[in-house]
Amino acid sequence: MEAVTIEKLRMLEAKHGTKPAPKKRRLKVFYGWARLGKVRKRESISIIFENEEGAGCETQRSHKTLKKMQDTVFERFQTDEEAQDASFCRQVFTEYCVFMDEKSVNGSLEKALQINSERDKNHVSKQVRKEIADKLRTSFLTSHQGYVEPIRQLEFDFL
Repeated sequence: MEAVTIEKLRMLEAKHGTKPAPKKRRLKVFYGWARLGKVRKRESISIIFENEEGAGCETQRSHKTLKKMQDTVFERFQTDEEAQDASFCRQVFTEYCVFMDEKSVNGSLEKALQINSERDKNHVSKQVRKEIADKLRTSFLTSHQGYVEPIRQLEFDFL
């Protein structure tokens, strides 16, 4: 009796088999400059995280939405820690900004890039952070021809 049931189980397993889990698409992070318009009036570095695997930027609609939100200059894949946070979100995208008119930045491009780099230091290598900063700087300077870095008073960083 046992031999028959074991044999039947093997036949059923061979027939139906266990299907391999579908591969999860890696989520992306998009870096760029926020697009200004009627709603957005403050210039900022825009960092957008994907939260859904199925509705990411592979679809035309999501790509269009991302294009409305920012001028993307760099894309990278999320680390596993960042992707875990995405499972708790309900939106398709989550955006974080470094505003150029914040008191800590005060219109300084270099300070905004430094703040962005510090926020990424736990998830992104130093070389990639430098590449992101270079691309953001190049994009900003091409759109702001007469930009001059503001003179800042002496400040102390107690980090």
